[in-house]
Parts: sequence; C-alpha cells; structure tokens
Amino acid sequence: MIDTPLASRLEGKTIGKWKIVKKRIKTPEDHSGVFSSCYEVQNTENNSSGFLKAINYQYAFNTLNHGRTSTDLLQDLTANYNYEKDLLEFCKEKRMSRIVTAIAHGEYKEDSEIFPVPYLIFETATDSLKNIVSKEEVNVKWKLGVIHGLLVGLSQLHQENIVHQDIKPSNILIFGHEISKLSDLGNATKFDTKSPLWDKDDHCGDFTYAPIELLYQYFSPNWETRRLGADLFMAGGIVTYLFTDLNFLTLLAANLPEIYKPMKFGGFFEDVKPHLMKAYYISIDDIKHRVPAAIRKSLIEVIEQLTHPIPEMRGIPRGTRLYSSLPQYSLIRYISIIDRLMKIF
Repeated sequence: MIDTPLASRLEGKTIGKWKIVKKRIKTPEDHSGVFSSCYEVQNTENNSSGFLKAINYQYAFNTLNHGRTSTDLLQDLTANYNYEKDLLEFCKEKRMSRIVTAIAHGEYKEDSEIFPVPYLIFETATDSLKNIVSKEEVNVKWKLGVIHGLLVGLSQLHQENIVHQDIKPSNILIFGHEISKLSDLGNATKFDTKSPLWDKDDHCGDFTYAPIELLYQYFSPNWETRRLGADLFMAGGIVTYLFTDLNFLTLLAANLPEIYKPMKFGGFFEDVKPHLMKAYYISIDDIKHRVPAAIRKSLIEVIEQLTHPIPEMRGIPRGTRLYSSLPQYSLIRYISIIDRLMKIF
C-alpha cells in the first residue's frame, strides 16, 4: 500500500496537455500553500510552462482535523477549492490585470485512488518578491513599481468586495523584471459570496503578516473595517518590507514593552491601544531613516495610513479635504502617490 498521497507524487505524470516536470520542494520558512503540493508543468502542445497547485487532502487532514469527521473536512476542502476556482474565473472575467488568474483547472484521478486531486494551473512567474529581494539588489524605482502593482491588484479586488487576507512577499509575483501581481486567492473571501472555510473573524492566511488587532482578538463588527482594514495593514507591511527587510508587524511588536506584546497581554484591545500607538510612532520613526529623502515624506504618509494600529483609524484620514469623496479604505489615493513618486526616478 502506498502511504504517500497522490497529490504528493504527480511528478512525471501527464494531466491532459500538461506534463508535470518537477515538484517544488518547500523550505521550512515557506508557509505558502499549506494544503497543496506544487509543481512545474509544461504544455505538450506549445511547450509553454506553468505552475500547478494540487490540493493535497492529506496535508489538510493533518492540519485541520481537530474533532471533525474526515467526511465533513473533505466537503469543506472541496467547497473551498471550487470557491477559489470560481473567484479566479470571476477575476479573469473582470480583467483584473494585476491578479494572477488560473489558465487551467480540473481533477486528476487514478483507478487505485479513492480521492481525485483537484488542481489549478497558473502562468509561470519569473520569481516571487520574497526571493528577489533576498538575493539581489533592487533600486528604488523597481520597489515603487512593485508597490504600485500590489496596490492596483488589491484595489481591483476591493472594488468587487473581495478581500485577499494573505498578503505577504511570497504571494507577490514578478513577471519579467518589473510587472508585479498579487497571487493566491486560497484565503480570500467575498462580501456577498463568503468563503466556506475562511470567512472567519479571526482568519489570516499567515499570522506573521497579520493585522495587529487580530493578535489581540479584536474584530470590528463592521465588515469593511474588519476585512478591508486588514488588507490595508498587510499591504503597508509589504511597503515597509521593501525598504527595511522587515514587515511592519515585526517592527511594531519589537517596539512594544514585553508585557504588552501579542500573546502575552491578557487584557482588552482598548487597554493596549495607548501602548500600540507609542510603538507605532517609534516604528514609523525607524522607517523614516531607511527611506530615500526624495520620497520620504510621501512614502511615510502611505505607510502611516496603511498600518495604523487602530483599524477604525486606518486608511484615508477623515477630514482630508482633497480626498473627502473617497471611501476610508480606498487605495486610489495611495496608487496616485506611488505613481507620482515613480516619476522622480
């Protein structure tokens, strides 16, 4: 009997017109695709390359099976795969140019297996933001271009009431040298068509990049504040990462007194707010010294507003006369600022 699940041993097989060339080996620090096995694939008709994400039910059973039946979990996982597939199709129909959408999908089954393997195939990116920043020097204009692509992609989602909920460097893909797109809607949810697995108040794909309020178990009753505000915080974390090599959450937590750090503080979110604000101002001051003078004032304004630790205060400040017509969590203003900064270089 073969104990290794089928999704983990697809290398060398052919699924439709796709030859599965090589399995991607995950590193310990890679938290992406927790419930999937990923492969490099090649189209046998035109030799184009792709990236296949196979849903690995066994991985999910090992992670999520806490007091639940396998049947219930299997139903939820299948429903979530279909939900992600439908979201990707919706994004493609809406021509979301900065969202990575699927170029193929389906199921693979072998006679000896009980369960089929659902899969999604995507266009192959040059690399992820995480890998590029860690292995090569990149200039300021390139960084601003990546931020611009991220914010445009996120804005495209938000305009359709979709929230990403897992914004991190490994989910920002680079195509060619300069085109950045937001990828992986596996943790996303939509306001009017909710995710079967991830429409939970406390959900975030990777808590290393989570909005600070979730770590104190604070969830606004307002959907926009809770969901859009969370995405803004994570986007601000990417902007911070590009100029400091740290995400904003890491900086913020480091500047908190030990007793007020997440997971150690036992009080209410309201009680920790003054300490969060003090740590926030210290963190912003730390970042200022790492941003080039030519763009410092405007870029810090973007970071300040995206990463405000109080979600109700995040985004466009109320009373900002020039942008008073924009919703609080709109990204249009920040896209415009980054577009203007790019022209400096």
